[in-house]
Amino acid sequence: MVPMRGREQSSPTIKAIPIRTTGKPADGSPHLETIDTGALRRARHVTAATALSTARRWRGLLGLLTIAFALPCSSCVYARAFYFNIPSLAAANYFDHREVAASSHPLPFERRREQVAFPMRQSRKATYPTFEDLVEKNDTRALLVLHHDVLVYERYFGDVTAETRLPCFSMSKTFAAVLMGCALQDGLFATVDQHLVDFVPALADRPGYSEITLDHLLRMTSGIDFEEESVAGAVLYYTTDLRSWTHTFDVTSPPGQHYQYGSINVQLLWEVLQPRLAQRTLASYFQERIWKALGAEWPATWDLDSAESGVEKLSGGLSATVSDFARLGVLFQHHGRFADKAVVSEQWVKQTLADDPVAGVVHTTDGAVRRGRYQWFWTLDGRCYFAKGYNGQYIFVDRDRDVVVTRFGEGYGEVDWTALFAAMAASLPER
Repeated sequence: MVPMRGREQSSPTIKAIPIRTTGKPADGSPHLETIDTGALRRARHVTAATALSTARRWRGLLGLLTIAFALPCSSCVYARAFYFNIPSLAAANYFDHREVAASSHPLPFERRREQVAFPMRQSRKATYPTFEDLVEKNDTRALLVLHHDVLVYERYFGDVTAETRLPCFSMSKTFAAVLMGCALQDGLFATVDQHLVDFVPALADRPGYSEITLDHLLRMTSGIDFEEESVAGAVLYYTTDLRSWTHTFDVTSPPGQHYQYGSINVQLLWEVLQPRLAQRTLASYFQERIWKALGAEWPATWDLDSAESGVEKLSGGLSATVSDFARLGVLFQHHGRFADKAVVSEQWVKQTLADDPVAGVVHTTDGAVRRGRYQWFWTLDGRCYFAKGYNGQYIFVDRDRDVVVTRFGEGYGEVDWTALFAAMAASLPER
């Protein structure tokens, strides 16, 4: 039952930053003297606006290196890229952030007295004597399985424990989509068919933006010319001024007609929500509407672009414990309810999971999958849906078998993870 990966395809979640430094200590952390960390906090993306506009016309390592050496050392975007390199699970500590408090009434999962043992194919046992060898040697740091809301399997590897706060990268977008559903219920906007410029008038004079709706942003069919796996994606991740950066892209195709994965779409939703939260931050709204309602046992954090700017990285900045992330799968299995209390409407859950007729079948590191409307993917057989983040973070749900698998890692290794999750779910007994 160990599906192995074939040739890896382009992932819609990867923020490609093709820069590596040398001379790291054995624990993999960068030398602190490499970059003046005070300069990192003080530097401003806006000082490099002209150069970054030029950078967008370049692709890959050459473009990033060229612009990096053309900028002053204090340009925070590229200083951050050189300092942090390609994102890892250590990204939970990269940025300034706002804390999201744990629930005042936490709801720990019931645990099975004896954890299940997942079977291994005989042909794989020479390489991987046990199931735990398989997952650990293929870059896994945490693997949790819930069956009928009971935690039946829980393993952590390396330095990760049940209390470790980890970044979920692009799974943040799935949580952001749930938050939009809560905001709709709360009357912060009337319908997803409202136009972006009604909330962000600064974009009204930009050609094409007047036709973009909130639904287009949630579905990534806005027509905004943003290439995720480019310098633009790296800058979106590392910039200290998200509002300035997200306003620099053109609309090059009619909104609603084409799907193009781009983190900028979800990040623009921050500008929809934040002005309607009065004195609250988006992190505090998330805390009240989602995190506490899910009975989270541990605090989470939302990364900021910088302390000075104070914009939550809605497209990729949520960090939490693995067991608390798993609550999202349980919420969707119960149609928007958790512990029999409504968190988001059942209609929003249905709308979120519905097939997106524009995106259809997309190709990711998991092969060909179907795209749900609001930040979920479906296996082609329509049995299982999943959220995913950069470098192999998953919340995977087998709807019929009522199984939620949550996996965090430092890469994919050689395993076809969604096929493995489905096989794990199929091996569990019925009630």
